[in-house]
Amino acid sequence: MLWRNSKWIGLAAAGALAFWLGIAFAAEDTSPEIPAIDDGVIAAEINSLQDEITSKEANIDQINRKIDEYKRKIEIKQQESASLARELDLLENRIAKTQLDIQANSEEIDAVNAELAILDKQIQGYESQLERDRRLLADILQTLQGYDNDMTLQLLFGSDSFSELFERLQQLENVNSDLTKTLQRAEAEKEQIQLARAEKESKRERLVELQATLEDHIEQLENETGAKESLIAASQQSEAQFQALVYELRQESAYIDQQIAMLQGEIEAKLNANDQIGAGSSVLSWPVDPGYKGISTYFHDPTYPFRHLFEHSGLDIPQAQGTPVVSAAPGYVAWTRTGRLYGNYVMIIHTDGIATLYAHLSKISVVQDQFIGRGETLGLSGGLPGTAGAGLSTGPHLHFEVRKDGIPTDPLNYLVSE
Repeated sequence: MLWRNSKWIGLAAAGALAFWLGIAFAAEDTSPEIPAIDDGVIAAEINSLQDEITSKEANIDQINRKIDEYKRKIEIKQQESASLARELDLLENRIAKTQLDIQANSEEIDAVNAELAILDKQIQGYESQLERDRRLLADILQTLQGYDNDMTLQLLFGSDSFSELFERLQQLENVNSDLTKTLQRAEAEKEQIQLARAEKESKRERLVELQATLEDHIEQLENETGAKESLIAASQQSEAQFQALVYELRQESAYIDQQIAMLQGEIEAKLNANDQIGAGSSVLSWPVDPGYKGISTYFHDPTYPFRHLFEHSGLDIPQAQGTPVVSAAPGYVAWTRTGRLYGNYVMIIHTDGIATLYAHLSKISVVQDQFIGRGETLGLSGGLPGTAGAGLSTGPHLHFEVRKDGIPTDPLNYLVSE
């Protein structure tokens, strides 16, 4: 009879165990919450970095408001008639705006670096907490194993009283609750580590973009500053000299258009189609290495400092002073000249209605009516303000133009891919 009572007690205890465990699991919310960093030192460092970011963002907003003011000033100045005062004011406002662009860009870089530092701190904190929770889980599992052995004996051999059994079940429920909470916390910590690492990659990519933009702004500032200095030197700060300069520049452009129209057909008739890259001149070689410092000014570039006097009709390719310049395709030298805008320059006429122009040369190595093959040297690059043949230039570079049937066109449509 005692055995039968023990059996029923065991069954009752088993049912009670299932009931209590069901309550314990049902009571737990299985959706993990984002855990807080409980390391006081790390949390304080994160708060300090966040304050730094907030300050940077406020600075950026203030700088952007100033940038907007300069944009409005530039728009107003652009509506005025061409004069030396207008051009100098435009350049000064653009220089000031670009300086602010650099400041805003630098502040944003600092803010992203602070965000990266926060992510590093978060990863450090979560990894420390995750390791602690792993050790805690091991302890809880060991405790549960002890309860499991104890409860098995009570279910097999009975218990002196139901109160003792339910007390043990209550203890088991508490341990089980600790296990569930620790598992959820560990899961959330692991997820936060993965999210932080993914966000770090995104921030690093953003940092690369910002660094590239900063370099562009710095280069633009150099061009604008150089343009101002060149304009002051060319005009001698005289309105009369400035107007004479503008007249000469426009006359020079008209001369080029007229001469190309007159010589294109005549010179093309003398050309032999002997091209190593492609038929005719549909594909052009680079006259200098664009990998040196890239392209500083593009065809019809909106950032061109003198755009409000005339469009930029080619590519500016930075080069060290005295770099060999080669012909982009086989052709005949139409002329070599020196002008106020282009300085020393060479015009070469090719087949297919194509002509190429090479400007700001420090030295010219060809003569009019000379045949030149693709890749053969025609002169040396220049453009350093104040040097012979520089013309109206902001710094050492080659100005390269392509004309189709006499009309300036984007050289990138013809140059072979690098």
